[in-house]
Amino acid sequence: MPQLIHLMFTACAILQPETGFFQYNVPNRLATEGFYLADDGSSLERMDTRYRFAVATYSLEFPEKYLHTYDYAPEQIWGAYRGGLREDSYCMDKYIFKECCYFRVVARRVDGENITIEEAAGLSSTLIFTSTAEKRQPRVFEQEVESAAYRINSLREPGDLVLTILTDTHMTVNGTWQDTAANLLALHQKAGLDGLVHLGNLTDGTVSRQMTCRYVQSMLKDMHKLEVPVHIVLGNHDANYFHGNRDIFSLHEQAALYQTGAEQWKQDRDKTYYYADCPQQKLRCLFLSAYDNEARPRYGFDLTQIAWVRETLKGTPESWRILLFSHDAPLPELDPWSKEIRNGELLLKALDNSKAQILACIHGHAHADLVHRWQGKKSFPIISIGCAKCEDMSERKVEGSFPPARVLGEAS
Repeated sequence: MPQLIHLMFTACAILQPETGFFQYNVPNRLATEGFYLADDGSSLERMDTRYRFAVATYSLEFPEKYLHTYDYAPEQIWGAYRGGLREDSYCMDKYIFKECCYFRVVARRVDGENITIEEAAGLSSTLIFTSTAEKRQPRVFEQEVESAAYRINSLREPGDLVLTILTDTHMTVNGTWQDTAANLLALHQKAGLDGLVHLGNLTDGTVSRQMTCRYVQSMLKDMHKLEVPVHIVLGNHDANYFHGNRDIFSLHEQAALYQTGAEQWKQDRDKTYYYADCPQQKLRCLFLSAYDNEARPRYGFDLTQIAWVRETLKGTPESWRILLFSHDAPLPELDPWSKEIRNGELLLKALDNSKAQILACIHGHAHADLVHRWQGKKSFPIISIGCAKCEDMSERKVEGSFPPARVLGEAS
């Protein structure tokens, strides 16, 4: 059944005719930065004669390089701009879509005058989008879910803690996040998970802060559908700096966006690191912050955090165990993108010199599975988790690591 969908416009913005990219600082235009899905028979209808609009369409097909190489799609869409956006393509009244596609809209005043912010806010009621597109149903891999639930339930004993850990989802439009979220929920319904930990890089971090906020808030909503504790560890892309993006989040802003809901565990709500206790299991989980876009080198741990780790370990009840979560590993040889991890050795020294029993340090970032055993005063595994996006690039890999082969539309 057709439905009306409100479009969100940004003032002083245009869509580049050559690329379909969104561009700021064009005073006499306004455009949608977000992508909308249309199908055959969907329509855009102008209700105010003071404006004209043009439509940029994007196919659902995309280059396979995004699945198999170190490459991120511009503007976070797995799709291809079809061209055809020209000055003479601005419509007066109505635009009807002929096939399934994503689209954006750019508009201007008939009199050529500049566009105000107030006008941009009101244009969603001036340009009516009627969608005939069926809401895409995510793929739930029933056999894989059943298999995973069976393994969990076979191993589980009374008092055990079952955490789902994922990392590097790198959400994109027309990507696989909705499938991931649906399968997490399906697994929870069959196995009864106790918590979820995301080790960072929720999105690519290449779009405006407004769009990143919208994407992240939607993803968090999906994760909270499990109705279990959700812990978000910050990754480098979560700073929103990638591909030269200037709309960068400060650490304070990242804490407010990504770790909303974590106040119940946080010792300092403005910090991007904290611990949470699981008293029944006598387990303390430390969620660390391993990237600061303002620091040099950017990857690593500041001295305040190292001191906090020491005090947290010192204050851990006797006989309790420690589990650490971080986006990046504390050792540069485990990071394919950085030759130095700031204060990584100090972190490991703090762990070595503590009386606490360290179960493991679990991290993401490397887009591959690997178990590395740290041999210091203590011995414990440093575990890399493969990315939760449909991608299996083989370049930039730590020796001995394993990136699982990925096929779009299949479980892996």
